[in-house]
Amino acid sequence: MRQVFASFFFILTITGLSAQNSKEAVITDQFLTNRSITFKPEEVHYAGSAYENKEFVSGTIFKTGKILESSILLRYNAFRDEIEVKSDVNAPDASAKVMVRNPEIYVKLLNNLIVFSGTKEGIDRPGYFIVLAEGEKVDLYKKIKKEFVEGSESMTSLTRSIPSTYKEKEIFYLVDKTTGEYVEFPSSKNSKFNLFKDKKKEIKAYASREGLNVNKEWALKKVVMYYNTL
Repeated sequence: MRQVFASFFFILTITGLSAQNSKEAVITDQFLTNRSITFKPEEVHYAGSAYENKEFVSGTIFKTGKILESSILLRYNAFRDEIEVKSDVNAPDASAKVMVRNPEIYVKLLNNLIVFSGTKEGIDRPGYFIVLAEGEKVDLYKKIKKEFVEGSESMTSLTRSIPSTYKEKEIFYLVDKTTGEYVEFPSSKNSKFNLFKDKKKEIKAYASREGLNVNKEWALKKVVMYYNTL
């Protein structure tokens, strides 16, 4: 009888583990591809970084507002515009996989909400954006672009070698909640106010009153949040 009970318990255990593994596989399939990340050991010698966050950090993956996975290791490769996923902190970085590019799937890491957008009015290609502010009328998104510049070796003792470098550029967008249109903020401070159209005077007055330099990210965020209250 004891042997029968032990066998029954073993079957239950195996069945439970199989069901758990199957459930985990189903969840993982929703956000993870089978594609390994592009890992280049020589990149440690480059100036700058291809990543927004160079190290993997604990984050959360959502799909249409529901948590798919929490406390999972994430890293945003801004150069390739990919989110890399690693489940085990002890696993080598090269073992990470690339996350599915899906507008319904987004992540939270390092206090940043990162969403994926398909091609929309105002952007020429799909990609990831950092959400800086959300409101009833408009959202403020930031796009991080990385450009790789090949270095060069010194030819004489009078010149210095130039290391390969990742150069970063930040682009800010006003996203219309009704139409979904993306409008890129121009570099000029005064020109930025033009994006607020009929509320331009109110926004300029608010920025002046609060001493806000809208060429700064934190100030632009405050201005957008104020615009949503008008």
